[in-house]
Amino acid sequence: MTPSTEFAVLPTPRTVRTVVFCDFDETYLAHAGSPEKIRSRRRLEDHLLETSERLGVLFGWVTGSSLDSVLRKAGNHGLRVLPHFLACSLGTEMYVTRDGSIRPDADWQRGLPDGGHIAALAERAVRELSRLGVPLVPQDCRPPGSMTISHYYYAQDAERDARHLALIGQVAGDLSLGVSLSRCSPAAGDPENCYDVDFLPPGCGKRQIVEYVCRTHGVDRADAFAFGDSGNDLEMLAAVGRGVLVGNCTEEARRRHPHVSEWTHTDAILSELRRGLQLCESE
Repeated sequence: MTPSTEFAVLPTPRTVRTVVFCDFDETYLAHAGSPEKIRSRRRLEDHLLETSERLGVLFGWVTGSSLDSVLRKAGNHGLRVLPHFLACSLGTEMYVTRDGSIRPDADWQRGLPDGGHIAALAERAVRELSRLGVPLVPQDCRPPGSMTISHYYYAQDAERDARHLALIGQVAGDLSLGVSLSRCSPAAGDPENCYDVDFLPPGCGKRQIVEYVCRTHGVDRADAFAFGDSGNDLEMLAAVGRGVLVGNCTEEARRRHPHVSEWTHTDAILSELRRGLQLCESE
């Protein structure tokens, strides 16, 4: 159990009518926190506090960052409100907020495999990829025991990159590993000109979180919202009826998803929710 006394918690709706899935870094949280970005985020926080119980909105962060990283950033940037759920480390950590604390979602965690087994498989994948000429650089962003094993792949040229990324997916599949590949976001502190390569258990990922939460609360995915800014958000956006990229999204994501907001960060989220929830309320 992780205390969260410095944050307010959204009121839990008695009946969940829709779920909002939101990436954290550079979607909900603008790392270059200008005064206007802070005001925009606070407007969204106020909107969620006002509508979550009244309109039956369940709101959550779905992120590649670990829980510790998310809470540290939330504190450093002065976030005031925690969501109803936090799916961290690409779905290998799932938490719900209850009574002012953050607790693991026992049903989700029960379905996860042994972390040591995943780490061993990821090590085998990296060795095989090295043998095939695909260089990966370990990331040190994960806490000990994490079931998300993260590396960077530094881009070279378009033809070689396409071949190498395909090999990463093939090797992971041969070992029954999940893998998330997406262009890094320097705005969130990542290196320039590289890809995140995240090995994870099969059955984990942002799309799987959407399916699990909607199934748990009896919500049709066509009635759900999702917001993101990068390639690792695209499956999540495609899994719901209202999947939107914020206007500051990566070029990789923009090329691959048809719905991009004219607004950035929380301005995009608030604009879409105001329009979409108004339609839900009128039905």
